[in-house]
Amino acid sequence: MVLHYIIWNLKPQIVDFGRFEIRYYSILFALAFIFGYIILMKIFKKEGYTVELLDKLTIYMVISTIIGARLGHCLFYEFSYYMQHPLEIILPWRGTIGEDFEFTGFQGLASHGAAIGILIGLYLFARKTKTSYLWTLDVIVIVTALGGALIRTGNLMNSEIYGKPTESRYGYVFVRDFTYLLTYGDTDKYFKKVQYEKGSADTVTPENTVPLDMKITLSGKIKQEAVADDFTKKALSFALFKKEYQDNVVHPDITRLKTEHEKQGRNYVMTARVYGIPRHPTQIYEAGAYLLIFFLLLGVYLKYRKYTLNGFILGAFFFLVFSARFFIEFMKENQEAFEEGMALNMGQLLSIPFVLAGLVIMIIRTNRSTEALK
Repeated sequence: MVLHYIIWNLKPQIVDFGRFEIRYYSILFALAFIFGYIILMKIFKKEGYTVELLDKLTIYMVISTIIGARLGHCLFYEFSYYMQHPLEIILPWRGTIGEDFEFTGFQGLASHGAAIGILIGLYLFARKTKTSYLWTLDVIVIVTALGGALIRTGNLMNSEIYGKPTESRYGYVFVRDFTYLLTYGDTDKYFKKVQYEKGSADTVTPENTVPLDMKITLSGKIKQEAVADDFTKKALSFALFKKEYQDNVVHPDITRLKTEHEKQGRNYVMTARVYGIPRHPTQIYEAGAYLLIFFLLLGVYLKYRKYTLNGFILGAFFFLVFSARFFIEFMKENQEAFEEGMALNMGQLLSIPFVLAGLVIMIIRTNRSTEALK
């Protein structure tokens, strides 16, 4: 069976009131904590711990995850920017209220920073409540793997952290940024809707791209055919010329861009041929890997707990999650410009210590538990 491409044009907002919005990512991030709490409640009851203790753990977990993930992104990936705008590290918006204010949420979060934050936060929790630090980490990383799967799904909804071109017809064509460029600002008054359909092959299709037919519904303010054609060509030519969007939607010769129009009620619907670049949906690869790791770690805890000491599951989590992250990064586009030209990107460099630490922890805890069983 030949795998074909998927055109991904999902709007990331569930609710959008202009300067205030709620995204799928935010909902999935919250669900990670909700599902984690439900699973941990069953584990705590099984181990004889109180719900009150779990509530305290949840507070430590939420705070340490958000702080660690946020600081990790700001320090590891955009250090120079946030050193010039330090308040934006802790504020979920940019600009000045009443002027260029824009509510952005905490869109920059790093999993490596979250891991470090969790290690520190749970150490403080264990010390405060006299709970086993390693046992606490063991049960937390189980639900953290599930949370990672949900967060990577949120990245898919945001059309971010995607992969390199597949150089085939397989993959996702991420057209959302290109759509946003056409429908944001002044053009929003004239472009009501932008949709994409799979187009039939033609003789000018660039290598490793797929033909797309854009369907652009114009506002009823545009009433003449000539104006509709001219306006659409100029807007599309500008969008295609913008360098930062040429990595997903392209055209071999903007000067030969053609549009067709038809009238639907009071509106013109313009059709234009462009070409998309199928990419690896690495968000799905990671989400699938983390989901499998979640079930594996949960199975080990429920069935093979007596054969290991506290800390073994933590080591397995580090080894499996960051090994998956390391190898998937080879198919992923670099997130920041400074990573270009590096043999290994920042995500891979930060993963190596966790992989090695996980391997050492598993060996130590397995050896000790084996001796204890003799």
